[in-house]
Amino acid sequence: LQQFSIKDTTMEIYNEDLFARFIKDNPLNFSERRMELVRKDFYGQHHGTVSDEFADYVLWAEKLPARHEKFGTFLLPIIRENGWKSILEVGSGENALLSLFLRSVLEENIKITAMDKCGIICDSPNINIINREFTCKENLTDYDAVIAQEPCDAAEPIIRACTDQDIPYCVILCGVPHTRLTGVLDTNVYEWYAYLIKTYPGSRFTKWRNGRFSSGCIYSENGFDEKYFQGIAGY
Repeated sequence: LQQFSIKDTTMEIYNEDLFARFIKDNPLNFSERRMELVRKDFYGQHHGTVSDEFADYVLWAEKLPARHEKFGTFLLPIIRENGWKSILEVGSGENALLSLFLRSVLEENIKITAMDKCGIICDSPNINIINREFTCKENLTDYDAVIAQEPCDAAEPIIRACTDQDIPYCVILCGVPHTRLTGVLDTNVYEWYAYLIKTYPGSRFTKWRNGRFSSGCIYSENGFDEKYFQGIAGY
């Protein structure tokens, strides 16, 4: 989920013809279930929280990189400079767009595994698919790094597992809080962010901006030097 306000709206975003073209072209290959989320937010009240899918529509309407394209472009030099050969993406979504993006650019130089409990329908033979929930008990030693883009409830399990096993990680957080492993649900997203930073040693935090949307980004000191975040992430 993403934070969105009516004061951020423009006539272009809510142009019926433009929206009809998005539905017809379906540039991100949304299933009908995911397209219905876009319709709901398009015709909704335009404030509070909106779906990730609607955020994708807004970025498309404003001719900005899709969420997976911005994150993927950010990750490419990090993967190359670290010489990573095996990456796990958690919470990939049913189309595994980020995994596909990375694999298409890096080609045979890297092994990409996409994990999600939603039922991934990506049919690329170049992506290893794991259709189940990330439990925090996974053995991550086969991976050079773990990445995730708004993985919802899986965010803290990823951070905990990677911290315990000293695996580099970078997680783009949601714009709303998710339940802690302790069962507590924070009253706002800033309390959640503060909890994660305080709880996991070796973690760093920055804002992640993409167009009119922004959220948090938590990453490990191991593997993710702060230099990578200048300009593209929170600055």
